[in-house]
Amino acid sequence: MNSCACGMSWVKFGLLAALAAGGALGGLYLSGGLTTSDLPPSCPGNPPSPTPLVPSELHRIPLFSLDVKDTLEAPELVSNCCGKLSLAWASKTSETERTVFYTRSIDGKAFDEPRAISKGGIYKTAARGKMSGHERRAVPHLAAMGPEVLLTWSEALADGSGMRMVLATSTDPGATFGVPQTVHSGERANPTFTAFARGLGGVLACAWLDDRAGNQQVFASVRPLDAEVFNPERLVQSGQEGKGVCPCCPTAARFAADGTLYVAFRNINEGYRDIAVSRLRPGQSKFEGPFPVVEKIWKFDGCPHDGPSIAIIGDTMHVAWMDAHTGPQRCYIAKAKLADMKFESRELNAAGLGTQGNAKLFGDDSDNLHAVWEERDGAEPVADAHAGHQHGAPIVGGTGGRAIQYAMMPAGQSAFGAVRAIAPKTGAFQTRPSIAVTPKGIVFVAWNELDTTGKAIVVSRVSPPTEAACCEEARP
Repeated sequence: MNSCACGMSWVKFGLLAALAAGGALGGLYLSGGLTTSDLPPSCPGNPPSPTPLVPSELHRIPLFSLDVKDTLEAPELVSNCCGKLSLAWASKTSETERTVFYTRSIDGKAFDEPRAISKGGIYKTAARGKMSGHERRAVPHLAAMGPEVLLTWSEALADGSGMRMVLATSTDPGATFGVPQTVHSGERANPTFTAFARGLGGVLACAWLDDRAGNQQVFASVRPLDAEVFNPERLVQSGQEGKGVCPCCPTAARFAADGTLYVAFRNINEGYRDIAVSRLRPGQSKFEGPFPVVEKIWKFDGCPHDGPSIAIIGDTMHVAWMDAHTGPQRCYIAKAKLADMKFESRELNAAGLGTQGNAKLFGDDSDNLHAVWEERDGAEPVADAHAGHQHGAPIVGGTGGRAIQYAMMPAGQSAFGAVRAIAPKTGAFQTRPSIAVTPKGIVFVAWNELDTTGKAIVVSRVSPPTEAACCEEARP
């Protein structure tokens, strides 16, 4: 549900190229293109709601040159109860440094100048056989609770021996953040491919993959209501003996209204790499499950780096994910009643011709279900689908492209409405979307975009407000 408790015109290619090539961070936010008639009607005296708009108003944040080859870091976008946006991401700011950045917007029209929240080293896993070690990412996550902004990320230990996951809290809507708090206590914890969830009343949970047993297993820790520290982490799923779970796919976590914590991950079962969900009911000490979302569909010897997403609306769980059991990468969605966890699945966008991936779901305060994902413009050879454990920047340029798509399923309905490419750009590779919906129904989406001039984070407003309620929270 909504993460609160209670753009810009295109920059000229020459300027973007100069920023990307130089790895510059100064002047990260470049604005223009909006008028006062586009402001959300947050308080009396604001203009009336505009008519539906074409999503050409974009905020663009150029990234560093070392970010170009990275396909795993992703921006995170969240709205609080008054529609104020928070945006976080991580960049490789040098060969030996990874930095977590944060910015915010009061009205969606302009963002503050981004600032560094954390600078740390880069952890790399040990080489195994013919495989060299892999760099682990920070992958920030956000949540909002009234005036608080909660920010988590993973960072390398000072001695380079592993990772830790931390939580930093802001009590002045993102103006400052406190000292980071470690979310786990195990001496051999090594969290990567993380998830973060906030439940009713302020209960928190973090989930991650952890190689303390010699292979990747799923762990989670919970910070109960009114507690200041997280409980010791619990094993969510050990995975197949000797193999664990799929080692490089992000996890997902979500609380239901009754306080049950659900954690989704890509499991390994006799060579099949399909999505499963485990749950921890209030008062329980062990997770139940796993409950397969689909079972023994995709037999695959590799890691697609593409994990599940969860939304819970009422008594129903929705899960989105990517697999390639038919050949090319396709996104799927499934739903199940929380009472029985028996899933029914289908393609998310069967009419789309191109390969798809990295689907994200969001259930808003009106029980509408929103979905975003990336999709190639037109068909491509099956051989171009995920094949093995791959790293490196995608190919850009040419006449094709990969664009972020958006669709919404209205409350009480069983099908999504029309699919819409938010801001397609010929030759560009758009990936890793994040979605936030304000209590007034304004939809914002952020994603990574790579083109021939460099890499950037793009934020777009993709829908107008649906009501004109007053926001009474004071501005920071």
